[in-house]
Amino acid sequence: MQTPESIKAHEPDYKPKAWEAYTLAELGWWVHLFAMRCAHRQPGEKQDKDLLDAQAYLDMMQAKLNALKGEGPC
Repeated sequence: MQTPESIKAHEPDYKPKAWEAYTLAELGWWVHLFAMRCAHRQPGEKQDKDLLDAQAYLDMMQAKLNALKGEGPC
């Protein structure tokens, strides 16, 4: 699987390819929770960070879907 650009800056903080261990359902929950938390915050840096984090997890989901496309029919 190809590591999404949006998480490459954080790679040194984690074991190699650790993000690949998440299931699609787990990644989807992260997207959901960050988006919900963003909606509860006042506009500003923390809200922006929640949106960036939600996008990063969505990008991980997309990378997993792209890998499935490359493997042929599911």
